[in-house]
Amino acid sequence: MNKKTMAGLAAFGAVLGAATAAGIVAHKKKQKRLSSGSSSNVLPPKRNIYFAGGGIAALAGAYYLIRDCKIPGDSIHIFEESSNIGGAFNIAGDNESGFVCVSPKILSLRNHANLMDMLKGVPSANLPDMSVKEEIINYMNANPVAEHSRLIDEYGGKIDSVFGLSRLALKYIKAVMSKKDDELSEITIDDFFGNVPDFFSSELWLTVSTAFMLMPSSSAVELKHILNCIAGEIPELFSMKSAVRSQFNMQETIIDALEQYLSSHNVNFATHCRVLDVDFDEDSDRINAIHLNDNGTAKTFYLNKNDMCIITNGSISECATIGDYNYPAPEPEKAPASASLWSRMAAKRPGLGDPDKFFGDYGTEIISFTITARSSMLLDYIKQYTSNTASGGILTTFTDSPWGLTLSCVPQPYFTSQSDDVTVICGYGVNVEKEGRFIDKQMRHASGAEILFELVKHLKLEDRWEEITEDIINVIPCAMPYAAASSLPYSSGDKPLVVPFKNGNFAFIGQFAKLGCGISFSSEYAVRTAREAVYRLTGTKKNSAPPPRANAASYVRMFMALKK
Repeated sequence: MNKKTMAGLAAFGAVLGAATAAGIVAHKKKQKRLSSGSSSNVLPPKRNIYFAGGGIAALAGAYYLIRDCKIPGDSIHIFEESSNIGGAFNIAGDNESGFVCVSPKILSLRNHANLMDMLKGVPSANLPDMSVKEEIINYMNANPVAEHSRLIDEYGGKIDSVFGLSRLALKYIKAVMSKKDDELSEITIDDFFGNVPDFFSSELWLTVSTAFMLMPSSSAVELKHILNCIAGEIPELFSMKSAVRSQFNMQETIIDALEQYLSSHNVNFATHCRVLDVDFDEDSDRINAIHLNDNGTAKTFYLNKNDMCIITNGSISECATIGDYNYPAPEPEKAPASASLWSRMAAKRPGLGDPDKFFGDYGTEIISFTITARSSMLLDYIKQYTSNTASGGILTTFTDSPWGLTLSCVPQPYFTSQSDDVTVICGYGVNVEKEGRFIDKQMRHASGAEILFELVKHLKLEDRWEEITEDIINVIPCAMPYAAASSLPYSSGDKPLVVPFKNGNFAFIGQFAKLGCGISFSSEYAVRTAREAVYRLTGTKKNSAPPPRANAASYVRMFMALKK
């Protein structure tokens, strides 16, 4: 069949070159910009707070500045290098060329207290007279997650929720959960569990690693935080019963609503605007100037006494690239902007962390893919294979896949512009440097067609290959080179504190700022860092909601569920 090669990919943002996934969104909204006619500007004599980076952490920070810190929206400025706001949640595409859903993130109601607190105050972009939280909860109540197979073995057998770990594995799990973070500095999960033969083949590892983008080379600290957060909820993790499930993708459910809310409060957005560097006072730890590249024009803003700067110091979605049915996603051609800014800051002041620990060639890449089909034929096959229900499940992982191939049967339609007769299926792989079981290529070098073939073979549908491919509009792989970077091993001090200096006027937010607890890969972590940052910088006497602390009964339930 003559597949579309997505000649319109340029509209997604200079893809097949060095495009970032954050800049590939096809639709573009009108945004307020900082008015500036010269290359050097002094902000007006009032408190201005502005953000380097326009992902969910920055949007959350702006929201809490308005709601709790009583900062007027026109004093808040968000600088975003790419063409669109949203970071890892960005989406793209159309019914003719295929859709792209970048991030494989799964949200949870139980472990996302700060995110849900924010969304209860943000009006829905899709449904009138309803908050985003109400939109999500109402959809989940009307469309409960069906019983499905979270894990499927090589024979097509559906693995139940009995995890069954050996006594040795349980001993090591108890040990890692009881360690202090500093005791696990620079220790990988493989270092800790390398002498436990059944751990990496266990249902626990397969479930946790594919849900939270962990690899054996990831930090043992991150695994500890995850296990402490989910203690007592192992069955729910396996069934994904507590996962957030909305009608539309997270960009059009959460990010668009946040952007509309902030715009209605006169928050200033500046896209194609990269923060290159900052200057510090000679005799203090305060930032006194910000250097920008604003749509190709160099600008410097000098800060007033009460101004503040909030910086996303690293992004897991930066430098992402996309391919298509015939081509794999290409290698990125540029360094992440947020990490470059972080590096320049760390070179000027001690105590601001070490970005080189996270943004090198450390095998942190994840490949996501989006299948767009003309009908529901393939989706129906998948639902029948994984659940025997009409609704399907949230995540299904093939245990014999060297790639860690994982599928998500998202609701239909998943994009507001998606036609009723078009179907979208999402998925990803966490072991992209391994060759597939049926394709003799690393996943990072596989085209959309080759990823589809690997999937069809796992589904045991190879005899229907021609029928399936005739129905396919496109399969678009998306390579995110730093998707698992926040989970790399690190020492104390490698991630800077949210507010590094007591008398400073800046903060770090996002997955690479340190809070000391919580799952760094999660959107909840990004929102919580932003909430803490604005409270501390403005002196607001409030605190963010900490991650739930498991009690003794929770640990008992967890180990009973894991025990053979």
